[in-house]
Amino acid sequence: MSNALFITEEGFISPRWRQSFPRARIAVGQNDASSPSPELVWILTAIPGWTEQIRHHVAEGRRVVAMTRHPQLEELRQALNAGARGYTEALASRDILTQAAQTVTAGGLWLPASLVNKMIGLLSQLLDKQPISESCDLSTLTERERQVTAEVLKGASNKRIALELDITERTVKAHLSSIFEKLGARDRMHLMLLVRGQEHA
Repeated sequence: MSNALFITEEGFISPRWRQSFPRARIAVGQNDASSPSPELVWILTAIPGWTEQIRHHVAEGRRVVAMTRHPQLEELRQALNAGARGYTEALASRDILTQAAQTVTAGGLWLPASLVNKMIGLLSQLLDKQPISESCDLSTLTERERQVTAEVLKGASNKRIALELDITERTVKAHLSSIFEKLGARDRMHLMLLVRGQEHA
């Protein structure tokens, strides 16, 4: 992506930023929206006034991703409230950075898998007394797919599911793809809502 801007603090720059976005500009602790205007702005949550900086860039019509050293639900809430469309680890891999950029620029929302899994687990507990939705036909799933679904509802990561069911992470991903297709789920969160009867496919 051209015209990406990273706003960080002195002495904290990941080489992966430039590897992922060769033409990116990097600014230290300040709004640097000089021409050309950035299409996507990445802001480190450790800098002073980071939420205000997010609001500034959002008001200017830019997409913003908040970068963090330690993903936390409260910080995620602050970032989203300020208008960020993404929240990711500052030292994430090139693949994650690229996927986050593509998702956010396409109008989607990018969140760390660890926090998504935690939110699914919390929401599933809140909705645990809800019966399985009649519109969500789990009989179309294989026994193993039902086991994977049950683990997803607990908020388990792919790695955790693989360990729990004694299968590989690649197999977990294959099962999830099949589950999503059979039930018409877009992602893990949507799957949880479908199964708990909170949303229709």
